[in-house]
Amino acid sequence: MKRAASETERVISWRSPWGALPVLLINGRIRAIALDPRAAPSAPATRDQRPLGPIHTAADVTRLMNSALRGSVTAREITAACDLSGSTEFERKVFAALAKVRRGGVISYGQLAAVAGSPRASRAVGSALGKNRIPILLPCHRVVASNGIGGYGGPAARAWRPAGQDPIAFKRALLASEGVLVR
Repeated sequence: MKRAASETERVISWRSPWGALPVLLINGRIRAIALDPRAAPSAPATRDQRPLGPIHTAADVTRLMNSALRGSVTAREITAACDLSGSTEFERKVFAALAKVRRGGVISYGQLAAVAGSPRASRAVGSALGKNRIPILLPCHRVVASNGIGGYGGPAARAWRPAGQDPIAFKRALLASEGVLVR
């Protein structure tokens, strides 16, 4: 029997390979992960209308995130654990397609656009990925440009330093940890 959804919101610290990172949980779903340990994860005020999600404890977060890093989590598990409220229908389609990109694999912005049902929307895919509040779990680091590594971390003007690194260096390191080398 599922518990009734209640408006519960809390931040859990996930011990990642890059240090303790804050994870925002709302109603049993991950709403945001901050890759900068000093940052508080933030998210839009809209709420996921689905029933209470499967993530309830710090151990649940750790198990899911570590499984994601090992590549032993399914797209269905990822989708069930994520709160994408505040995302547009197109963004949700992109994130659902992104959840299917397995560890050690990459996909181009154009290919991801096609899988998401909008084959001519590669720039819009880049924009959607720049709004991804759940990195690592929704593996936007696996999306590359047709001619190289592409971007990472949202708008260039943002002073974002994942694990204290340049965002592109961090993306390269994530991919390398999965056995993928991209120029």
